[in-house]
Amino acid sequence: MTAWAQTITGRALDFAAPIVEADHLFSEVAHGLSIIARFAGQTATAYSVAQHSVLMAEACEDEIDDPLVAAYCLLHDGHEAYLGDTPSPAKAAIEAEMLSAAAEAGVPDQIVEAQIARWRTLRRRIEQRLNTVIHRAAGLPPIDDRARTLVKSYDVRALKTERRDLMTVPPRPWDPAVEPAQPLALRQGRIRPWPAGVAAERFILALNRLCPNAALAAGRLAEGDAA
Repeated sequence: MTAWAQTITGRALDFAAPIVEADHLFSEVAHGLSIIARFAGQTATAYSVAQHSVLMAEACEDEIDDPLVAAYCLLHDGHEAYLGDTPSPAKAAIEAEMLSAAAEAGVPDQIVEAQIARWRTLRRRIEQRLNTVIHRAAGLPPIDDRARTLVKSYDVRALKTERRDLMTVPPRPWDPAVEPAQPLALRQGRIRPWPAGVAAERFILALNRLCPNAALAAGRLAEGDAA
């Protein structure tokens, strides 16, 4: 029996062979990301993955005027609509617990480090499998190294911006990549968390703009609007 999840539309998504169609971007991905809070909800007001993704995409549009990279920014966390958002500190805590348990059991470091590397690889494989079908549903070509590097850069900059606008002064330094990052130049100046309905609507508007072929296939745009 393969692992599967029931979606908001009532269908079964098989994680071993996921199917995501154009309409699911609007009905499942937009909805799921709009109600998933970043930072495990540890902000004064819930701040959704959907808003995070839209702000990244808008910054990319404004700075480098590359709709394709902006579309990748919009969908970079698309897999979280089906897997949820596990914050990086939680992933680090799991790995630390694996190391601690192995040390108590007398397992050599090289063996447990190989197990952790295997766990990371398997987790990424599931995420990448979902992202591949999401990109295909959006009408995007496979992401290349240039786009992947740019998306990562915008993701780190978004994290720096979110820390500035949504959190108190950090009690400890964050990941070394975050500290020197330049905040995003936001259209509204500073982040103000959107309600879930607004986040879903803004995500869908960005999908219509950046992935018009998907919007057309899903019946969200007329033929002339996608030109």
